[in-house]
Amino acid sequence: MTKRYILQRVSSPSWQRAFLFYLVLPLLALSGIAIGVALEQAREFQDERLRDDLELVGRAIRLPLSDALLSDDIPRVQAHLDAVFELGRVYGASVYDTNGELVASAGVTERDLSESLLAEQVVLTGEQRDSYREVAGRDVYSQFIPVHDRAERLIGFMQLNRRAEDFEQSFSRLERIAWVSWSIVALALISILAVGYYRTRHQQRLEINSRLREHEKMAAIGQLARGVAHELGAPLTVISGRAKRLQERHADAESQRQLTAIRGQVDRLTRLVQQLLDFSRTPVSHEQLESVSQLVQQAASAVQHEQPEQGPQLQLELPERDVVIRADGSRLELALVNLFRNAMQAANQLVRVSVETTRNNECIIVVADDGNGLPQSTSAEQLVEPFTTTKPIGEGTGLGLAIVAHIVDAHNGKFTLQNRELGGCEARVTLPCSTTKEA
Repeated sequence: MTKRYILQRVSSPSWQRAFLFYLVLPLLALSGIAIGVALEQAREFQDERLRDDLELVGRAIRLPLSDALLSDDIPRVQAHLDAVFELGRVYGASVYDTNGELVASAGVTERDLSESLLAEQVVLTGEQRDSYREVAGRDVYSQFIPVHDRAERLIGFMQLNRRAEDFEQSFSRLERIAWVSWSIVALALISILAVGYYRTRHQQRLEINSRLREHEKMAAIGQLARGVAHELGAPLTVISGRAKRLQERHADAESQRQLTAIRGQVDRLTRLVQQLLDFSRTPVSHEQLESVSQLVQQAASAVQHEQPEQGPQLQLELPERDVVIRADGSRLELALVNLFRNAMQAANQLVRVSVETTRNNECIIVVADDGNGLPQSTSAEQLVEPFTTTKPIGEGTGLGLAIVAHIVDAHNGKFTLQNRELGGCEARVTLPCSTTKEA
C-alpha cells in the first residue's frame, strides 16, 4: 500500500459529503419550505387585512350615504365619496342604484354595472361581494357593499376599488426580507461547513502525514535493528564460546577475572541483540484467550530470576476473580517482562503490580515503583520512543518501554506513564477484556 493510497483512503471526505447531503441540504430545503408556507400564510393574512380596511371604510360611510340617497341629495353623496377617496386608501369609489346605474363617483370607477353579474348578485342577495377585476385598464380589487335604509331595505350599493398591486407592494418588502435572511443564513452555514471541511481535511492530512512518517521511522528502525541483531548474534556466540573454553584452560585468578568480564559484556550485548529482535519482530502473530493473572505471574517469575537477593521486591496483587483477555500471550508477556524489569531497575525497595477492571470492560495492569520517578527533563511520550533512556551510558538500551508501548498498541490497548504523588513512577497498561472466569 503506497503512501498516497493510504492518505486518500484515510482522508476521504465521505463523512463531510454525507453530512452535507443528508443533513445540511435537507435542513435548508425544509427551512425554505417552512418560510414559503409562512409567507403564504402571511400573504393571506395581509390580503385579509386590506380587505377589512376597505370594508371598514364602506361601513363608515354607508349610513351617511343611505340618508343622502333617501333624500336624493347627490352633492352630499359625492362629498362622502370624495372624502373617502382623499384618504388615499382607495383607488376609486362609486355609488349605484339598484339598477346598476351610476349615482356618484370619485377616482377610477366603472360607469355602468347594469350588465354585471356581480352587481346583480349584490342586489338579489343583499350581501357583500368582492372580486379582482379590470377597471380603466388597471387590475383592481373591488368590494361591492349593499346600502340599506334604516328599515333594512336595499336602496343601492357602493363599489370601492383598490389597486391589486397595493396588495403585492404591501407584502413584497416582508417577502424580500425573509428570503434575503434565509439566503444569508444558508450562505453562512455553507461557508462555515466549507471552511470547516477544508480545515478538517488539512488537519487530517497533517496528522496522517505525521502518522505515516512515524510508521516509516518505526519500520526503518525495525529493519535496522533486525539487521544489526543478525550481524551481531553469530560473532557474540563465537566470542562467548571461546571465552568459556579459555576459562577452562586458564585457572589463574587474573585470567578468570578478565574472561568473566568478557563473558559479562558478551551477555549484555546478547541481551541487547535479543531486545533488538524483540523490537523488530511482528507485534502480534496469534491471539487467543489468555489469563491476565497467569501472564503477570510468568513475567514476574522471569524478572525475579534476574534480580539480586538484596534487590527490590516485586509484590503482586492479583484479583480473586481472574480477568481474561484476547491476546498474543508470548508477546504480551514479553511486554510485561520489559515493564517489570524497568520498574525493578528504577525502584529503591518495592515494585507493586496490581490488576484492576473498569465498568467499560477494560483491564488495567498497574505497575508502581518507589524510585525517583520520571525526570523533569524527559516527558512520558519521549520515554517510549526507541533508544530513549534515562540510565547512564552502557546501562540501558532505550528499547524496553518502546517494546511495551509497541506491543500494547498492537493489542488495541493504551500505555501511560506518570509520577505518583507519594513518589516513584506508575505505569498503566489498559487492555480490552474478553470474558471473566473464576481463578
